[in-house]
Amino acid sequence: MDKGKEKCEILKAIRAYVAEKYGLEYTATECTHKGDCPGTCPKCDDELTDLQRQLEEHGITDITQDAALSEMVENYLNAIRQDENEPPLLGGISALPEDRLVAEEGMPMPPEHIELEGDVPSPIDPEPVYERKLILECPVAGIGFHDIEEIWHELYVGAKIALVREAKNKHDKNAVAVALPGDYDGDPENFDFDFILGYIPRKCNATIAAMLDMGWQDLLEAEITELKDHAPYNDKLHIAVYIRSKEPIQPKDDRLHILGFDDDDWKVFTDELWEKGYTYQRWGKLLPDVTDLPEVGDLVVFIHQEEDRSIIYLMKLIAEGNELVEPLLTHDEELEYIDDCNPYVLTVIKGPMTFIADDLDFLGTPWEGHCRPDFKLEKDASDNLLTLLQGKSQ
Repeated sequence: MDKGKEKCEILKAIRAYVAEKYGLEYTATECTHKGDCPGTCPKCDDELTDLQRQLEEHGITDITQDAALSEMVENYLNAIRQDENEPPLLGGISALPEDRLVAEEGMPMPPEHIELEGDVPSPIDPEPVYERKLILECPVAGIGFHDIEEIWHELYVGAKIALVREAKNKHDKNAVAVALPGDYDGDPENFDFDFILGYIPRKCNATIAAMLDMGWQDLLEAEITELKDHAPYNDKLHIAVYIRSKEPIQPKDDRLHILGFDDDDWKVFTDELWEKGYTYQRWGKLLPDVTDLPEVGDLVVFIHQEEDRSIIYLMKLIAEGNELVEPLLTHDEELEYIDDCNPYVLTVIKGPMTFIADDLDFLGTPWEGHCRPDFKLEKDASDNLLTLLQGKSQ
């Protein structure tokens, strides 16, 4: 595939992804261009402009934080880095006026928002992820008094909304209004309450009002959960309110642990599986150089190499520590060790699976010779191996 055609296919995939994610109408047309492909063309620009129009009609104005789409954008950038005359962003997208650019979960931002060093764009930091707890689900009250029909087409399930404390409301001392984020600047004292969708019902607004009064507005998140076109006003629009953690959740390191066994240890391991249906291990959690042992729920690969093949079991850690492990064991004396190790029990997810050497070339060799449970594969190798194991028939 020539370079221009490669760029065209990536741009087409980006448009298809945005359309599917946001429920937009989009049908990719077959390219009939002859000769060298520039990577984008008026037809591509028209498709993108139409998606832009649909996003605006849905009230979607920010789509920059989607990791999958960011990766697609990076693939496009990689494809054009050798072309000095190409713009630094997506062909059709970068050709749009900056005030027409959109971004919520993935499309690129205007050029001034991306710092460049030479021809290489700086990495985009992932959006922090917070733990959320649902504290309220309810219909929005009073929407019949606020001309909601005029903006009904802009609403969609999942859309973020703002909660505005109306402390001076004459009819309800706990009044909390519901507004579109674009209509509310964060200052309830000077907010025009004509620009709201409605209110949280009086019977369930006291807790939310108290939290807003305590200054916890930054810890509250609200979004639309249900839209009913033909329902009465008191059941037409539903929302959910969440309280989120103060600190973002640290992403879990989900790379696979991998243990390679020699002939003797492999025989002990496989005999145990056939006899008991699980494997019982003792691993040195208290050793200073062992810092990343598996936790309950983690997947662990047990692998044994023979001359021309590798045999693999995909295992899952189901219990750790004496109190949790003991009920699973068939011999109580197995816990009577005097050492600095913890007991672990793992069960088979899949295996045995047999692979020839070429099947596992992507693993490389750093793991070989490591029979330590704190050894993890690199991210790409881990993801590729898990995909291979999950698709392997036994």
